[in-house]
Amino acid sequence: MNNDPEARVGVPQLDLRLPELLDSLPDGAYITDTKRTIVFWNKAAERITGWRARDVVGRNCSDNILAHIDKDGHALCGAAQCPLHRSIVTGQASTEAMVVFARRKYGIAAPVEVSVAPLRDRAGQIIGGIEIFRDVTESMQDLLRAKGIQEQTVACCLPEDARLQFEIRYQPHETVGGDFYRLECRNGDHYTILVADAMGHGVAAALHSMQLRVLWDDHRAELNSPGRFLAAINHRVHALVRDAGYFATAVCISYDTGTGRFDCVRAGHPAPLLFRQTGLVESVGAPQLALGMLPTTSYTETSMQMDPGDALLLFTDGAIELFNPLQQELGIEGLKQLIADQNARQGSPGFHLDQLEQQLLSFSNSIHLPDDLTLIKLRRLV
Repeated sequence: MNNDPEARVGVPQLDLRLPELLDSLPDGAYITDTKRTIVFWNKAAERITGWRARDVVGRNCSDNILAHIDKDGHALCGAAQCPLHRSIVTGQASTEAMVVFARRKYGIAAPVEVSVAPLRDRAGQIIGGIEIFRDVTESMQDLLRAKGIQEQTVACCLPEDARLQFEIRYQPHETVGGDFYRLECRNGDHYTILVADAMGHGVAAALHSMQLRVLWDDHRAELNSPGRFLAAINHRVHALVRDAGYFATAVCISYDTGTGRFDCVRAGHPAPLLFRQTGLVESVGAPQLALGMLPTTSYTETSMQMDPGDALLLFTDGAIELFNPLQQELGIEGLKQLIADQNARQGSPGFHLDQLEQQLLSFSNSIHLPDDLTLIKLRRLV
């Protein structure tokens, strides 16, 4: 390890004026090589974290220094999750700041707003990466409280049922998000599933999603009929729309475990996908108006049958409105192909949502997914 306190001026292949420039910033900044070994640590980084340059230069950034975790408590220092590492390997700079929690020298985590970018030599070859971060402790306090309130409001436990298998992945793009889901068993044999995507992002969308939880409870008597349920909440939310155009897109499913039959209604939402045990994939439900567009809307239900081994996937548009580096959109067909690729690798049709989330991230070649993401899988076992 390089213990020279002046190591910050020895940045290889960089103009020697750059360290002085970065030291003048109010934000923390550090530079690593392609293996994430720290070669520069500015004065603001010392002030924000308590780590001196002589403590960290020459060490790997994953070596229990900042020990970044995301807003949900997931460690980000692994190669696949580290924003700086992904920037180096993808060659992409972050287009917007993301909030993570960084470990200070004395163990207290600080919320910091992070931006990352690859560094290139004059020939265009990537030689390292730079991360800029600022302490947002004060502004995060209220947002973290809002996150806790939202999590408690929309919390949903997966039921245990030997006849079915459930999986859920929920990842808000920001600290709070606008996706909403609900899964509930009624009288032991019938399940209702709702997936919705409220308009907007951030705090405003989060408030809309919490409103959907209130409407779920208020209209519980209609849960056995997706059409009547969505019609009821549509009438309630129309008053909240004003000039925005719509309140949310949604898909609602009512499933009968005794027969395998389910009824589906789509309100401006992407079609769920039914993966047959035979390998056939079917889109479910007819497109209908999103919630809140008109004060009175009738919704027509589509009925279908699930056989043992079939799986039904519900998702928000964060799973399909993704673009690769060539600006090609993933879309529904691309999502089907990702799942087919996963099934082929493991030799069975029982795809897993955690792997699908990683496939989506790899397709986008981005630091993190550009929108809220909700995935729900229902698989009939018997």
